[in-house]
Amino acid sequence: MADKKRKRISEAVSARPHKKTAREPVPAEVVKVSFLPEENEWAPIVASTPGLSFPQDLPLKPFRRPRKHNASTTGKSAIPLAEHLLHTSAHLTVDYLGREEEGDGAEGLLKHYIGVFDEQSGQLQLVRSKKIVLRGMVRSARIDTEAKTEKPQGFSARSTLGLEFGNKKSQRAIQNLTRNAIAPPKHSRSSPGSSQQTLDPIASAVVSSMTTTSMPSRQDLQTAVDDSKPRPKPNLAAETPAEVYTIDQLVGPGVLRQMTVKEWQDAVENKEDILTKSRFVSHRIQSVLSSGDVRRLKTLKYLLLLLEWKDALIPAAKMGHHVRSDDKLREKLGSWGSELVRQVSDRFSELKKYVRGWHLDNLITHICALAITIDNFTTDVSDIKEDLRLENKSVRKYFKEIGARVVNPTESERAKMKISKAEGVGHQLAKLRLPLAFPKLGMQRAKRK
Repeated sequence: MADKKRKRISEAVSARPHKKTAREPVPAEVVKVSFLPEENEWAPIVASTPGLSFPQDLPLKPFRRPRKHNASTTGKSAIPLAEHLLHTSAHLTVDYLGREEEGDGAEGLLKHYIGVFDEQSGQLQLVRSKKIVLRGMVRSARIDTEAKTEKPQGFSARSTLGLEFGNKKSQRAIQNLTRNAIAPPKHSRSSPGSSQQTLDPIASAVVSSMTTTSMPSRQDLQTAVDDSKPRPKPNLAAETPAEVYTIDQLVGPGVLRQMTVKEWQDAVENKEDILTKSRFVSHRIQSVLSSGDVRRLKTLKYLLLLLEWKDALIPAAKMGHHVRSDDKLREKLGSWGSELVRQVSDRFSELKKYVRGWHLDNLITHICALAITIDNFTTDVSDIKEDLRLENKSVRKYFKEIGARVVNPTESERAKMKISKAEGVGHQLAKLRLPLAFPKLGMQRAKRK
């Protein structure tokens, strides 16, 4: 056993060679370098954006202008004699401007080239390029900087001192004096003795576009305001007061057919009292029933429905009023029927949930128009004022919004109303007459300086 020779590990396992095999040397390729002549004043541009994230999809517009310091340029090439610029204002808030920045020392002698290498032919073509640094400035900041550095034309010495040394309020007031002024440029101004001045193309385009035909007239503004007001739409072509607001317009299509007045008629035949929650309706129900006009009687009952629906609203601090849920409305207005109550909620509320200022005014103007129609276009506003819980000034305003005139009763009208002169102080009559008298659009007066 001792004489037995052990096999070497290298013989049992084939190990990797310790030395790498030498590769055959690759013959060096021959590259021919050539310089393109600088024939054109335009040259390729190498732009850098230090500390700036520039969007790749913004287009850049190149510009070229004579260099201000030509003495520092060397050589007879046309490229150093012109300064190249890059600019874009396609971004929403930032203006980008690229300029050549001359370095100090060795950086000022550095030249940049752009090369194109052809692998097949082994040719490398080089051309001189321009190094431009692209920087950005927020547009609002640029405008503020220009406004501070540039003084408006025509400023007096006092205004100039105020602009330089005044506080922020005085500086803002001085700048507002000429903010909208269109001043002609210096090169287009005429001589001092001439009274005519020539505007530049931009100012001429602005002035030519300011035509009076495209501006709305006072009548157009008044019509737009009238159409947006919360009130029933009047018939301006009406020949009689009855045609201004029709019952079908004030009540709604199909509502009168659903309104029943038989219980009122039966109560009058049986000489029973009819109790309502409205002073206006209670003071007129007997006279309307005795007239036999069923359409007018149904209109009076619809007016009572609007008053009770308004009283069922829940006041809210921020949302105006809330409309009660269907179950709560059924408890409050169960005698009217769910279909009539739903139609009123759809017409005078927002999403059958909220009654804001506009919707509340629309409801009250409809109530006023119904009241003046039921009373043959002359009504005492005291009863409807008590039902709506309004002040004298507010109820007069609502009647004026529908085109009525609110006046004090005359002696003959007081005798018809069976009230004395002292009692007539608390009564006013709203009359719907042609032509209608709507509130006019107020124009703001200029402040005196």
